[in-house]
Amino acid sequence: MPLYFFDLHNDMDASDSEGQELSDLPAAKRLALKEARQMIAASVTEQGRIDLRHNIQVRDESGAIVHCIEFEDAVSVQRGGKPV
Repeated sequence: MPLYFFDLHNDMDASDSEGQELSDLPAAKRLALKEARQMIAASVTEQGRIDLRHNIQVRDESGAIVHCIEFEDAVSVQRGGKPV
């Protein structure tokens, strides 16, 4: 199975040195989205805020960036009955 690395870029960059074996790139994209949403939820719980400038870059075994999930694309914001 291919190995994918998930690098977090927020207030401090954190490179993934271990990676995770996943079946394919769509599985890696799903995991990156899930992790972004979990980090957003933790930020809301702990600090009451969301920084939409953060992102997770997914690298393959060769080191090439194969996907990037921006936190702003991981959630939708709704206010006053209409999505923003």
